[in-house]
Amino acid sequence: MQMQHLTWDVPLIAEPDVLVVGGGSAGIAASIAAARTGAKTMLIERYGFLGGTSTAALVGPMMTSFSTEGHQPVVGGIFQEIVRRMVAMGGAVDPETIPEIGWYGGYIRHGHTHVTPFHPEALKLTAQEMVLEAGVRPLLHTTFVDVLRENHRPRGAVVVNKAGLGVIRAGVLVDTSADGDVAAAAGAAFMKGRPEDGKMQPATMFFRVGSVDDAAVEAWVAEHQQIHPGERLYECVVHSARASGEWTLPREYLSLYREPEPGVWRINVTRVLGVDGTDPDSLTHGEMEGRRQVWWLMQFMIAHCRGFEHARMLEAGTQLGVRETRRITGEYVLTAEDCLEGRRFPDAIARGSYLIDIHDPTGTRTKLVQINAPFYDIPYRCLVPKDVDALLVAGRCISVDHVAFGSTRVIPQCYATGQAAGTAAAMAVRSGDQPRAIDAGRLRTALRAAGGIC
Repeated sequence: MQMQHLTWDVPLIAEPDVLVVGGGSAGIAASIAAARTGAKTMLIERYGFLGGTSTAALVGPMMTSFSTEGHQPVVGGIFQEIVRRMVAMGGAVDPETIPEIGWYGGYIRHGHTHVTPFHPEALKLTAQEMVLEAGVRPLLHTTFVDVLRENHRPRGAVVVNKAGLGVIRAGVLVDTSADGDVAAAAGAAFMKGRPEDGKMQPATMFFRVGSVDDAAVEAWVAEHQQIHPGERLYECVVHSARASGEWTLPREYLSLYREPEPGVWRINVTRVLGVDGTDPDSLTHGEMEGRRQVWWLMQFMIAHCRGFEHARMLEAGTQLGVRETRRITGEYVLTAEDCLEGRRFPDAIARGSYLIDIHDPTGTRTKLVQINAPFYDIPYRCLVPKDVDALLVAGRCISVDHVAFGSTRVIPQCYATGQAAGTAAAMAVRSGDQPRAIDAGRLRTALRAAGGIC
């Protein structure tokens, strides 16, 4: 039987100067920055809202945007604009008011000073309004399919949505897909997981609960600290349940975060090992296992955690929270030593300060290592794929090693690298140069003029 070849008439959707693929933290910042820098900009996003893991996966709070000693901000610009807007509308808590030890930061979690608790709906609205105000053309419910190539060079993207397949031609692509989908499709080299075996950090299904008695929770912890000074209550709860055989999850403690609304908490406890977020079968298993764990944990907390006796499930993430997939190999690979020693770079376009936070790919523990300096620099070269032109990356998939990734992967740094990539993309379109040829000094000046810190 002869196979019939299927053909499509693929229409041209748009021809922006800059196409940003992925409407998460980095994509929001990249598209706003590119448009504000004068480029005709388009942003595509597979969901019907922006925010990425912050909204679709309910990942929160936003981790620290301040130096390790908590005295100075290390991320500014578009990130700070979004935070200020959410605070003004009652949808977030000002990170400057968040102490190092407290419930908003996941009680007694080192390195969680000045986090930003927020409501996911506040972020969805704030992001879309800022994108529209900047003059970006957003296209939601639109998924990246492949890179459009001409003469072996990226010239845009093939996408799919309710209208079918379409083509978007662009001068520069910015990959803010988190997984490096665009860069990988364009032929860029990339890394995945630990160098010794390629295993990646486990995934988490976040969920939000309501009707929590906040005062009862805090009183319980205070009582525990008086009886067991220095011991973390929610670690003791897990150890006790594991000893009795009730606790079977590969996680060593409960990680709970208060939200701006009284009685509402965000729970980061599920742990799904062995998930590859670039593999559909693996991701499907992870999503299903994550939801099983969420429901079990809800019942466990009602039974074992004071203040949660009458708690009710509000929602689980639309998607699994995937910590780690591809990291694009760029002109420079940021190392663990660079982060830990607070190294500075002449082409720095962002700063980071969050501790090295690596969830064991094969077990229960989480490795936390403090940065030995107020902050470290992220070079522009980490945003430039080593062997592909007309393309920049930003967010989770920038060029770093597995250990450095434990710090750079958090939300504030995704906004910072996104703003840098969007600004550089617009500058490249204006000058006619390749993104790798952009003068880092001019880029740094532009970022600082826009409120960025570098």
